[in-house]
Amino acid sequence: MERVLEELKKIEDEAEKIRLEASEEAKEIISLARQGSERLIIGAEKEAEEAVSRFVKAFEISIRKKRDEIIKRCESQIDKLRKIAKKKKDSAVNLVFKVLIGEKQV
Repeated sequence: MERVLEELKKIEDEAEKIRLEASEEAKEIISLARQGSERLIIGAEKEAEEAVSRFVKAFEISIRKKRDEIIKRCESQIDKLRKIAKKKKDSAVNLVFKVLIGEKQV
């Protein structure tokens, strides 16, 4: 009977030892998992920042192109209006002169 009790004590001690080892391993696994998740989060944040940076650069390039196109169209319109004004300048001056001297009424 004493021998059975000794065997039971050994089994209990062994079970306690296994439980403690399992608990320590679980803590270590949890710690490693936290470290891994932190690395993943840091990596994801870095990737997100890089993606935003690429998007902003692409957006800036697109805006510059659109601005340049608008400026080009405006300059073209200005040139057309200058040509029209230049062609009509003499007749406009003559009309103003005639109105001033009373030859023509507006």
